[in-house]
Amino acid sequence: MNSVIVWATVISPIVGVIAIVVALIIARRSSKETKQQIEAVYNLLDVFVATQTPTMMEAKRQYEQQLKILDNQIAEATEDLETVHHPFFGLGGTLIEDIEAIEETRERKIKLDKLQKKRKELADQYNLIQSYFDKVRK
Repeated sequence: MNSVIVWATVISPIVGVIAIVVALIIARRSSKETKQQIEAVYNLLDVFVATQTPTMMEAKRQYEQQLKILDNQIAEATEDLETVHHPFFGLGGTLIEDIEAIEETRERKIKLDKLQKKRKELADQYNLIQSYFDKVRK
C-alpha cells in the first residue's frame, strides 16, 4: 500500500504540471477556443482529483495511525531513558555495573533518536498529503 501512496503523491504534482503546460500551449489559440479548452483541462483535473481522493484518504488515515503508534513508542522510550540507573563512579558501585548502565543509557538514547527520526519522516509524508487536500479544497 505504501508504494501506491508514494506513486499517488508523486504523480499528482506531475499531472498538475502537465495540465499547466497544456493550458499554456492552448492559450496561444483564439480566446473563445482557449476558454473552452481550459475548461476541459480543469474538468480533467477535477476527474483526476476525484479518483485520487479515496487513495489519499486511506493514506492519510494510515499515516495518522502510524504517527499515534510512534508517539506512544516515543513516550515509552523517553520514560525508559529517564528511569535508567545513572552511575556514580566511586560511590560503592562496581565499575562493571557503571559501564553497563552507561551502555544501557546510550542504547536507549539511540532507540529514542531512531523513533524520533522515523516520526519526523512520517510527519513530513503526512503533511504532503494534508497539503494536497488543502489545495483540493481551495
